[in-house]
Amino acid sequence: MCTSVLYKNQGFSYFGRNLDLQFAMGNSVIVTPRNYEFKFKETDSIQSHAAMVGMAINADNYPLYFEAVNEYGVGIAGLNFSGFAEYNPEKVEGKVNIGSFELIPYLLSSAKSIDDIKKMAQDINIRAISYSDQYQASPLHWLCADENSSIVIERTKDGLHIYENLLNVLTNQPEFPSQYYNFCNYLHLTASYPDNTMAPNEPLQIYGTGMGSNGLPGGLSSVERFVRAGFTLANSRAKATDEASLTQYFHIMQSVAQADGCDQTSDKLYEITQYSSGANLQTMDFFWTTYENQQINGIHTKALNLDQSDLLVYPVSQTQSVHFIN
Repeated sequence: MCTSVLYKNQGFSYFGRNLDLQFAMGNSVIVTPRNYEFKFKETDSIQSHAAMVGMAINADNYPLYFEAVNEYGVGIAGLNFSGFAEYNPEKVEGKVNIGSFELIPYLLSSAKSIDDIKKMAQDINIRAISYSDQYQASPLHWLCADENSSIVIERTKDGLHIYENLLNVLTNQPEFPSQYYNFCNYLHLTASYPDNTMAPNEPLQIYGTGMGSNGLPGGLSSVERFVRAGFTLANSRAKATDEASLTQYFHIMQSVAQADGCDQTSDKLYEITQYSSGANLQTMDFFWTTYENQQINGIHTKALNLDQSDLLVYPVSQTQSVHFIN
């Protein structure tokens, strides 16, 4: 399971996700420079494109991105959507036929805004094909964002859907419209100091702060994480600086992180937040933490040579970094 958000704070925008799985995927931070040739299974390759960075599996020198952002400030994250995602088993003439694992690089190769994503997505046919026998297609839906807004792309049994996402958050099942309307069940929650609206004529005791959020879901299901992340995102406050925005972004992601032992799967393993990632959509700086290393790590992507043709691969640390002061 996973959570992805677009966090906007007074001119600063961060986009990223938590990857929640019961096993490590061997992912690295991968920068795809402008002249790396993207080869696709059923459509023409792209030789020259926007540079992009994100967390990915390096599959024989091909980046299988979990999420990525491009140099124009557009980001896409693919989240588990099992039981609902259904890709087309047939090719469609006149459409761009791509696999689910190709959607992120295809869209980010040229999109400069969410409007571009919307236009490109209309021409896409997401096919039921896999990268290889080792890397089978995952059932996914996608949160797409620029610095101002976000959309959700879902391919279900009744076709491709593109949804405006006013909440700027996505988790997993069920479909986005159901998540949205469930979120609306919590419109009474508030981050403000509590007020007695139940029996206003009675001197009921307000015995502590935070009572306005009584009823906020605290579980780890995708429905509960959607509401909790949406509440935290909508009420977050931070100074109008990049550092403060970065710090607040990771606090938001920590509010829906999963600790080992709390979420058992059907195979008797436990989901944990394998990593949290976030990118500044204005600068393309990319940041991450892992379950084993909570220190925020980062790269200044635009300081790299983005005109080359070879992937730039950066392993993520799995050793805790502690700052001792003595």
